[in-house]
Amino acid sequence: MRLGAPVLAAFLAISGTATAQIDPAAIAKWEQATIIHYEIVGEVNDPHVQIPPVDADLYADVYDRVTLSFDWDKSKKAFVGAPKFENHPGKVSNLTGMGAGCPAGSINGPYEHFDVVAIKLMDGGAIELVGKRVHPETSVAESCGTGRRTYKGADEPHTEYTAAPDPTMLAMAGLLPGDSPIKVTADGKSIVMKAQNNNWVWTSTPTAK
Repeated sequence: MRLGAPVLAAFLAISGTATAQIDPAAIAKWEQATIIHYEIVGEVNDPHVQIPPVDADLYADVYDRVTLSFDWDKSKKAFVGAPKFENHPGKVSNLTGMGAGCPAGSINGPYEHFDVVAIKLMDGGAIELVGKRVHPETSVAESCGTGRRTYKGADEPHTEYTAAPDPTMLAMAGLLPGDSPIKVTADGKSIVMKAQNNNWVWTSTPTAK
């Protein structure tokens, strides 16, 4: 059986393959499929994020979530039809000011850590998520004082990246190293990829069409 380049790379990166468990029938199924449907959930937890759109001392821990849905031509590494996306409400917690003991200030509206505006395909098959960070109006305790200064809200351009992972990895969960940024869920249906340069985690569920 001939394995594609991404699958072969995964094999070469793994030690102890003699005792690993693989599913040859499942590998063959994914190798033969030409169009794959993906449902992808992206989630991020970022600590101590500056909430105003300027350099002002109001911070919070933030969570955000986006979902993607598209058909993918595996050989061409391209979308089939237009991809869809949905932005979900962000969450803010642990609002803090300049430092311990300083007033925290307040947020006067919803903060969105990342909202997708458009999806673009990059050379090599990477997926660019063109979006924005939505900063609400804020009331900030300047220099740890009791007085408050209001900062207007603003949208800031922001971009994130993801990919359509090779579904063959679902048949080789036992081969993935324990410290790999790629995991397979316990039910064997989804591939979890942790970004290496930020806190985004992408859970992709592929279906052969």
